[in-house]
Parts: sequence; C-alpha cells; structure tokens
Amino acid sequence: MVTYRSVPGHDELHRHGESLVLLDGMVQRISALGTVVRAHAVEPATVEALAAALEEEFGAPPEDSTVEMTQRSLDALVEAGLLERLGD
Repeated sequence: MVTYRSVPGHDELHRHGESLVLLDGMVQRISALGTVVRAHAVEPATVEALAAALEEEFGAPPEDSTVEMTQRSLDALVEAGLLERLGD
C-alpha cells in the first residue's frame, strides 16, 4: 500500500492557511491545500484519507474526482521534496 508522509522542514511559518517551509536551505511557499495535506500526513496517510481530509476542508471539486485531484497534488508535493512516498 502506498502512503505519503510530510518531510519536516527545518522551520515553518503558518499564516492565513498557507505555509512557508525552510527545507534544505530553500524557503518554499505552500498553498492552503498543500498545508492541509502536510498537516494530515505527519503520520503516513493514503491518498484516499488525504482526499477525504481535503474534501472536508474545501468541499468536493466541481470537476474530476477528489482522489484524482489529490493524487496530482501529492505528486507535486513529492516532486518539491515536501512529502515522501512510502511503499509500493
């Protein structure tokens, strides 16, 4: 089973639902959506669990499925080094 876990930043600032994360000498600005994902992925979480958290926080997307949109967001956060993908 694939799960996702937040990569802890060296320092983080949370304001107005968004975050600034200092990681490996770089500061990255994270949207409200990414901030919610990272908060719910402190412990490993599945895409389905994270999709449910996002839908609860922001509502269902008007198009596409919540799981598909969440997966795209997870992929972007993994690529940015802010989440890690665990398992297969």
